[in-house]
Amino acid sequence: MVLPLCRCRVLYIGSSVPTITKDGLQGIQQPLRERYPVEDTPETRGIDSWLSVWSNGILLEYIEGDKKSETAFFPINTLHYCAAVRYVNVTGYAVEGGGERFLPLDSPFANIPDSPHPPIFAAIMRRTTGVKVLECHGFICTNNKAANALVRCCFHAYADSIYLKMDEKVPGLKAIKEGSTGERSPASPQSEENNSVEGDDHVDRAPKMT
Repeated sequence: MVLPLCRCRVLYIGSSVPTITKDGLQGIQQPLRERYPVEDTPETRGIDSWLSVWSNGILLEYIEGDKKSETAFFPINTLHYCAAVRYVNVTGYAVEGGGERFLPLDSPFANIPDSPHPPIFAAIMRRTTGVKVLECHGFICTNNKAANALVRCCFHAYADSIYLKMDEKVPGLKAIKEGSTGERSPASPQSEENNSVEGDDHVDRAPKMT
């Protein structure tokens, strides 16, 4: 049975098209401000969902509301950037830029005790239909472990897709691969072993796909 690299319960807060062209962490600041309430006691609204990372893309499964039976799939080659962040008000601290920002979970400022703000998995992906602009999607996670797992699995899936493209473009690499023992990497999502990331009740396995 083929399993995802990881599957996490999330609250999907929607997407926003960046109006300011910036790369990396700066590129998600403006879109997340539009989608996430930044008050001290935020009342977050979103769609209860499952988010899973597969070797070929990211699958969003709605489990409540009008879209309960709908899914959305984002091919891994449309991924532009992703990060696990938390909203932090760093006003008064000696932080470049200052003010209110979404900072990486490994930042000391993002680990302030008793913060009312949950971890967020943010992913910038390019639309595959219509005007193919970059679009930032926000997913509130139940804990840091889930948000970090999503980032880590997206990285591995994207890296694997690049290696596959290299195999197609460089005949020598394909020949070397065909001449190998054919043993599958333990980290491969096609392995018969269960290698899904599962840390707690909120990082789950995916059902069998037919």
